[in-house]
Amino acid sequence: MSEDNSWLTPSFRQNVVAKINEAIQSSGMNTSNSGVEMENHVFVKARTKDEYLSFVARLILHVTEMNTTNKMQKHWI
Repeated sequence: MSEDNSWLTPSFRQNVVAKINEAIQSSGMNTSNSGVEMENHVFVKARTKDEYLSFVARLILHVTEMNTTNKMQKHWI
């Protein structure tokens, strides 16, 4: 059984960066880190494709939740 190393390719990683940037833009979140920096941090931590995709999903979910939290806080202020 061969291991899927497609997640190691620049094109795969660039697609992930695009997804992260899209989440940041749609959230309206101000961040000091770019999508490239965030993806690179996740990439360095991951040992497998599944782990990498799990980290990316959690990152995007976090960005999305931050947007929801910020909107709720502004609504109550």
